Amino acid sequence: MAQMKQLSWTNASTAVALNFDVGFTVSKIEIWDLTTPNRFEWTSNMADASVFVLGTLAYTTTNGVTPLAQDASYGPAISGFTNANPGVITVNDTATFGIAAGDTIKVAGVADDGTGTASLNNNFTVASVTATTITLVENTSVTGYSVYVSGGTVTRVTDTNGDAVALENKAIRGVTLGTSAVGANSASMVAVCYGEESVV
Repeated sequence: MAQMKQLSWTNASTAVALNFDVGFTVSKIEIWDLTTPNRFEWTSNMADASVFVLGTLAYTTTNGVTPLAQDASYGPAISGFTNANPGVITVNDTATFGIAAGDTIKVAGVADDGTGTASLNNNFTVASVTATTITLVENTSVTGYSVYVSGGTVTRVTDTNGDAVALENKAIRGVTLGTSAVGANSASMVAVCYGEESVV
């Protein structure tokens, strides 16, 4: 038996593209416009952003169905790491991941120049945060720390109470329905998504 999930929605007075997280990689989707009526279909052997409109027997190659697959996100990406007292990490976002003063964080995947005996890939304590910076308690300007070159991510290890932080998988597997596949304005819609993998 294949993976399957039914979706239903009502379009706004002006229908817009929609993203749906169905929890698996979609290999086929059947969409019914219950108001007009009309039917749309897409399979994984068709091009992304395409859709077959059964009501008009038209094959559209733009604004159709596109598989939606976003990678797991466990922490912000690092774009800079300043060797200073205290050390400062520049990231793309702190709020989404709940990083706060007092947390213990793990830095991993950093490419450094290898000049020091202490790697920047380490655990650190957070002194303060802004939207895009994490200031550490540790002094990373001391002799021994290598210099940041590129890459890396930050993950929370423990919170301000010292409790372990469970990693949350924010990965999305589903579909984007463009304006050619989402249905008519104000229409009541139903879709059935089928997955690539067996659930037996």
